[in-house]
Amino acid sequence: LIGKQVEVILVNETSVTGRVYTIDPETRNFILMDETSTTFIPFSNISKYTVLSDHMRAVKLQDLKNIDEKHFPSTICNISKESSEKLKLKLIEHLKKHRVPVELRGETEVVVAGVVSCRPPYDRNSCYSTNDIVLGRIQNILNTFDVS
Repeated sequence: LIGKQVEVILVNETSVTGRVYTIDPETRNFILMDETSTTFIPFSNISKYTVLSDHMRAVKLQDLKNIDEKHFPSTICNISKESSEKLKLKLIEHLKKHRVPVELRGETEVVVAGVVSCRPPYDRNSCYSTNDIVLGRIQNILNTFDVS
């Protein structure tokens, strides 16, 4: 379905049309795109869908940036470089205490278990990964991380 034009009928009997950007494999939520907007549709709101066109359109890099800015806004981090460095070292110590492999990438990025990236302010919401299972486990560990 990725890249195909679809019409999604919602449980409230309205419809949304667009190209499928992605479908989350765990939650089955849809993200549809068209030329002017991006639409997030929770699986629980979907009644059915119909493929309108089998013609697939390549996703442009700008389309990806628009999705990121709209649905995943950047974490605003107003901490000093010194505080950031202290938090980074504290995070590394906390993860090692939990026997999680950690490495540094650049000056500020902490890579956890080879697949999760953490950036300032080094809390559970500033971690990113394409592996949702590992990300969830690392975020659970970070629930006990005291950033103060």
